[in-house]
Amino acid sequence: MIADVLVPLIVFMTPVALYFTKHYFRMKEKQMELQAQGVKLLPESSAADRKRLQELEERVQNLESIVIALDGERAALPGRAGAALPKANEAAARLLPAQADKPAE
Repeated sequence: MIADVLVPLIVFMTPVALYFTKHYFRMKEKQMELQAQGVKLLPESSAADRKRLQELEERVQNLESIVIALDGERAALPGRAGAALPKANEAAARLLPAQADKPAE
């Protein structure tokens, strides 16, 4: 029963596997030749790219601080049990909920 499925699968997939294997190793060989010649495969990041990355990181940090501030304000509202985001200095802040239930070893 398994042979009825396995034999045609092997027969039809062998040429496909050989084709991709051949082209994969041909591509790897070309990459090694280019590296031996000193050609860089990826261009270095420009000053504009580094500046844009720095700006994006600053924006993310700003958004994180806003979310934390809003969460603290939300927790202060009447009828709220507490902040949804844990304080950074709490030990359980870095634990997943399933890990927080387990006793410390």
